[in-house]
This record gives sequence, structure tokens and C-alpha cells, in this order.
Amino acid sequence: MRPGGIKADAEFGDAAQQGERGQLLTLSKRAFLLGLLLIPPMVYWVELMEIKWNVSDGTCVSIFFAVIFALFVLALLNRLVARYLPRFAFSQGELVLIYVMLSCAVAVAGHDMMGNALPNLQNLFWFDTPENRWDEMQQYVPEWFSIRDKDVLKGFYLGESSIWAPDHLLPWLKMMGVWGGFLAVVIFVMICINVILRRQWTEVERLTYPLMQLPLEMTSQRKDNLWTNKVMWLGFAIPFLIENMNAFHYLYPAVPSVQIKLYDLGQFFTSRPWNGMGWTPISFYPFAIGFIFFLPTDLAFSCWFFYLLRKITEVVTTAIGWHDPGAASGLARFPYTYEQGSGAWIGLFVFALWASRGHLAEVWNKILGRPTYLDDSNESMSYRMAFAGMVLGFAAIIAFCMAAGMSFGIAVMFFAIYYMLCIAITRVRAELGPPAHETNWVRPEMMVIWTFGTKAIGPANLTIMSYFYWFNRGYRNLVMPHQLEGFKLAELTGTQPKQMMKAIMIACALGIVASFWALLDMYYREGAATARVAGGYRTGIGNYAFDRLKGWLTNEAPIDVPALMGEGFGLFFVLGLVFFKNRFLGWPLHPAGYALAMSYALEYFWFCFFLSWLIKTLLVKYGGVRLYRKAIPFFLGVIIGDYVMASAWALVSPIAGIRTYQFFIF
Repeated sequence: MRPGGIKADAEFGDAAQQGERGQLLTLSKRAFLLGLLLIPPMVYWVELMEIKWNVSDGTCVSIFFAVIFALFVLALLNRLVARYLPRFAFSQGELVLIYVMLSCAVAVAGHDMMGNALPNLQNLFWFDTPENRWDEMQQYVPEWFSIRDKDVLKGFYLGESSIWAPDHLLPWLKMMGVWGGFLAVVIFVMICINVILRRQWTEVERLTYPLMQLPLEMTSQRKDNLWTNKVMWLGFAIPFLIENMNAFHYLYPAVPSVQIKLYDLGQFFTSRPWNGMGWTPISFYPFAIGFIFFLPTDLAFSCWFFYLLRKITEVVTTAIGWHDPGAASGLARFPYTYEQGSGAWIGLFVFALWASRGHLAEVWNKILGRPTYLDDSNESMSYRMAFAGMVLGFAAIIAFCMAAGMSFGIAVMFFAIYYMLCIAITRVRAELGPPAHETNWVRPEMMVIWTFGTKAIGPANLTIMSYFYWFNRGYRNLVMPHQLEGFKLAELTGTQPKQMMKAIMIACALGIVASFWALLDMYYREGAATARVAGGYRTGIGNYAFDRLKGWLTNEAPIDVPALMGEGFGLFFVLGLVFFKNRFLGWPLHPAGYALAMSYALEYFWFCFFLSWLIKTLLVKYGGVRLYRKAIPFFLGVIIGDYVMASAWALVSPIAGIRTYQFFIF
């Protein structure tokens, strides 16, 4: 039995059970075409709501609410079609294929990928002034990295123009070729890694993919499916009422509201040593409480436990003079929380690699043509092809970096760490399914700088690393987990793996093109640096990368020994937790909880973790597994209701031209 009541895989193989293979392929083609048609408007909608109107940060969570909204509409429409025109109804496999395509495309378009890209790539040549002396850094940027013509950039930053003017479009087509091609290779390497690791994680270790319960239940075509469950609709009704009240309160203040968003407790603790705790928000996001309900109890407990332990540590170290939140020195960083988080995520990667060592050895034998029990005929591509794609793709990325001016060693170290983080996050999602996995401040360039210092790295390397800030900022909408989850959903619904991989690759490619189109059209209409685009928030993110670069070049930083010690502590602490977790049955502290708590992922949700853990613990203690399973549809309904209401109100802004209540703003 899968966590949260997901039944045997065969019960979800609706697509595979509908008829002959030829029929399945025909139906999948129409689903594939519908997925392609939905990607451009979906991407444009995401960019509008997150950037222009700033009504949602919906791609900052593990499952994107815009995609769930689309699946909600499709699933309900499909039920009507199945009732009156059953021949034309989509199977579960087809609905899942559309879901995976939209998820991958929106992951490309989201907050920590293309959503941040264009200001990060262009700001250095638009905002340079005699005061900030950014022109001194421009010498380290290759000509083909950015557009330098301010006549072209004027419309981009000030708006009231059009991308379709030839003198605007042609320079941007070059940029799309350079950076779109680069991003496509980065994503392709992720697919190859997923192919190599999928069997070990899915079939050998049997990781449970908790997040996949939601799309599976939403698309299930059993008679007793989610849409016929009254308990689900009860759960749906709660966020429906709360979020509608809050949305109407925003427009009409006389309407009462319910506080569910971030509320800072730190504002009440201003004297020493209690001010050491800093910003400590609590929240009551319904969707987060719903998702956390399906997490393993030890992970939910570990997340809020380690978060509170971190805050207690900051208060204690403030009391003894080791931590000062207002200092401009190492005292502000002690106990080096985010450095610990960096080491913790690397530790999770080391564990994932060690746990897969036997499988990887057999994969290597398969690649070399040696005898092995592995059969890759049912994989989305052969292991030999996946390995070749991974190596050649990584080599192409390094060649790109070296052509831009980076040294070979720094480029290899940067992207080696990048993919370590990608693998660790993907593993945590597959095994545990947290509602979000932000790793802000856990970044490859920081680990490189701690190790070598800015002087040894040199200005060219520092500049090019700053140009990678847009996809290396928070890892919230990382594409790699969605690819792996797509492979799992293909297995559960009887979709051919090769078919799913092709759909994922094409969806990612179309997502890149659609993102460029959506962003450029929006920015040339509205202006990237104007108040019409959420006060220029994304432009500020781009400026941060170059303000930080200017600081590195102006004030040389030596090797950061305390940071390396904090990173090392996080690495070995996680490995220690892994050891105790595997050695002692019932060990309550999960290593992923420590990694999440030390890397900004829980700032918004730690109290939701506590509430959901408490609810689940009490349910199981006093009602047993039977009551827990009866509660599953309720919490699925809570998630769906929250997502649907946020999406519905996010449609009001572009349609009515007014800013509405801000859902999920982090």
C-alpha cells in the first residue's frame, strides 16, 4: 500500500487497460497535441500573474497551482464527455500526459528559471551609471551574452513598445538562440541523469512519490473516484470560503477576512537575546497543510523541530555574544545556518549516490557491454545513450562557459555542485514530497568562493557565475523532479516510457520558446523597470546579482574557513542522521528535515508542518489507520480547493485589469 492510500499500480493503469496498443497510441497523440496547444497560454498566464500582476508565486511550491487548475478543469470536463460521449473521453494516461507536459513547461517558465532570466542577462548594460561603476564589469562579458544597444533595450525596460519591431526582434532572436540552447542542454542532462537513476529509486528502493497522489487521484476513472467523494468536497469548501473572503476583503474592506498568510512573530522580540531569532513567520496556508498530511510523520516532525532548534540556537548564541543579527561581520552569520544547509544538501547527494552504488555499477557494466542483470529495453532511452547524453551535454555546458571566459576548473566545479543539488532535491521529492524545497543561499558560486576566495577565482569567473544567477537562485521550480515524476506517472498509467520522454523533451523546449515570447511581449508592452510590472521586482533580482558582483570585485574575500567549517558540519551531521536512521528503528529525526530547515525552505511553512504533523499524529493515535485513510480525501480537497481559488482569482487580474488578492506571495 502506498502512503496516503494510493492503491496498487494496476488500479491506476486506466490507459493501458482501454484497448489495443494502437488505440492507446492514437489517444496519446491527441493528448500530446492538446498539451502543446495549452503550453503557450499557460506560460503566458504564469508570467502575467507572477510578474506583471504579482498576485501569486505559484511556481515557488512543489506542484504548480496553475497546472492543477488546468487539470481540475480538464478532469471535470472529461467526466461530462465520458457520460455523454464516452468514445471521445480521455483516458487517465492521456490526462496524466497533459499534466506532465504542462508541469515541465511551467517549471521552465517559473520563478527561479526563465521568470528571472531576462533582467539578470541585461541589467548590467542598462543600469550602469558613474556612481555604481558597472561599466568596469562589462569588459568580462562576451559580446554574445547580452544586448548592449540601449535603443533596443529602451522599449524592454520602459515599455509602450513592441517586441515585433524588426530592430527589437532580431537581437532577441540571437539571445534566444544562445540562452535557449544553453538551457535546453542543461535540462537534457537532467533527463539523462533521471534515466540512469530511475530504476534504482523507483523499482529497487521503491520511493513513494507522495506528491503524485494528487494528479493520480484527480485523473482516476474508478467509479469511487475523488470527484464522487463528499468528504473531498467538504475539504474543498474550507479554502474555497476562506480564500473568497480574503479576496473580497482585498477589494471591499468591509468584508471580513481570515489571516492565513505570513505573520512575523519576530516583531515582538526586539530586545537581546530574543532579537537573535530574527524573522520568524507563522502561516496557515491550506494547501501546505494538505500536502504535509501525506508526508512521513518523521519528516514532518523533523522539519519543524530543526527549524525551532535553529531559532533557539540563534537566541542562545546571541546571549553569549557569538551571534549579532545587526552586525556587519561574521557575528551576523554565526552559527552559519545557510552554510550548514549547503553541506546538508551535498550530504543528501552523497547518501543518494552511495545507496545507488550497486545499481550504478551495473549500469556501468551495461554501458561497457559486460554481463549484467539490468535490462534497459523498457527505459525511455538506453543506459548507454543516457550516459553519452549526460557526458556530452555536460561537456557542451563547460565548453559554453569556457567560450564565455570561465576557467575549466571553476566551470566544472560550479556545474558539478549544481547537478549535485539537483539530484539531492529530486531524491527528496521522490522519497518524501515536501510542499516546497527552496534552497536560497545554497548555491554553487558561494561554495566555490568559500573554497578559493574571490582573488583566486578572478573577475571573469565571478562575472560569468553572476550571469547564472537566474537559474541558480532558489531551485523552487526545478525541472528535474518533474521529469522523474513524469516517468513514474507513465509507469502507473501504462504510458510508454519513450513516449513520455519525448513529450517531456518537447514540452521543455516549447516552454523555453514560450517563456521568451511571453516575457518579451509583456516587458515591451509594460516595461521591465516600471511600476506597471510589480514595482520592478524581477529587475531588482537582476540588479542584486551585479551589486553582489561589484562587492566581490571591490572587496576581495579570502578563503572562508568558518563557512567551510559550517558546510562540513552540515555534511557530516546529515550523514550522521542517515546512519542513525538506518541503524535504529523508529529514529525520529530525518536528515532531509535538517537540510530543509537550514536552507530557507521552511521559513514560510514550518508552522504548517507543525499543525499538519499534530493533526496526523492525533488522527492515527485515536482513530488508527482506518480514520487516517478516511481523512485522505478531505486533505486532497483542501489542496485542490486552495489551488482552484487562487487560480480563479489570478485570472481576474488579466481579464479585468485590476490587481487582486495576493495568494501564495513569498
